[in-house]
Amino acid sequence: MEKPILYYWAPCPTCSVLTHFADEHGIELDKRDVEQEAPYQELLELGGNADLIPYLWDGQQLVNGNDECLAYLRERYL
Repeated sequence: MEKPILYYWAPCPTCSVLTHFADEHGIELDKRDVEQEAPYQELLELGGNADLIPYLWDGQQLVNGNDECLAYLRERYL
């Protein structure tokens, strides 16, 4: 299974909760900061809104929101 892509903004305190959770549990994420143009455009093409980060993309579904992303990681990796 490929690691999920995390669309986030590095200074975002909400996003840091998710990244710390993944780090603490050894969950590898492909982290893409939407402050950069390429990840920002990728997220828009997937139907996301950079004002509503974080998002996880697993190749099939786009999961939005910190609680939803944490639940996704718990369900699939713990």
